[in-house]
Amino acid sequence: MRYKLEVGARTVDDALAAERGGADRVELYASPLEGALTPSVGLVSATAQAVSHLQLFAMIRPRAGDFLYTEHEFQTMQRDADAVLEAGAHGIMSGVLTADGNLDLPRMKRLVDRAKEAGAKFTLHRAFDFSRDPLRTLEEAIDLGCDYVLTLGQEKEATMSLDTVRDIVDKAQERIRVVIALGANFDTAAELEDVMGRIGAHEYHIVNGYRTRASEMRWTGATHTESDYLKNTMFHIEYLSEGAVREIRNVFDRHEC
Repeated sequence: MRYKLEVGARTVDDALAAERGGADRVELYASPLEGALTPSVGLVSATAQAVSHLQLFAMIRPRAGDFLYTEHEFQTMQRDADAVLEAGAHGIMSGVLTADGNLDLPRMKRLVDRAKEAGAKFTLHRAFDFSRDPLRTLEEAIDLGCDYVLTLGQEKEATMSLDTVRDIVDKAQERIRVVIALGANFDTAAELEDVMGRIGAHEYHIVNGYRTRASEMRWTGATHTESDYLKNTMFHIEYLSEGAVREIRNVFDRHEC
């Protein structure tokens, strides 16, 4: 079975680097410091036109924080879902919880149905990890028609033990694809092979492929700003490394049956 690689992307250039590096899908998102929010329609449309075979999934998350949304926030999510799908996204990633930590089934159904009506896929994102009962949530996601569920698979970052993650992968079988997210602290190819061996999943998502380069600006007067954030970020650009993506793809290729 072929291993599938999903990569987070914030720009068109990131998506192209992911494609060249051997990724199968990208998650388009904005605001990484806020945990990944909905990308602009312009980004989705431009990326859809630029890539050749990469599957594009767009994050639908209107703000940072929890996954309990007001009515206005949920209305925004539905409109964003329609907009990114119309702009060329092949799928959306989202999740809505109740105050008690369960899936908000009526709202989830409306989002999943929107994707299905557009002929697109749906991923239940990390709201899954924050649900009260992951195995119950897994079954509900399957019943709703979700195509994928995303969960962290590293003990040092995950909200669940690896035993629980393995149980989720086993119970999912072919009814839904479990995508194992390897977070920002994921380090080496050796660690990836360890996770692959211990969990047994065939779909993975990485977010640690980003590197930093210096800005090409010659005028840097804004370094005099009093904002520490601007001082630290204004003239340094984060970008997705094609080489980092290729390193993961090479590991997968060595282990394919």
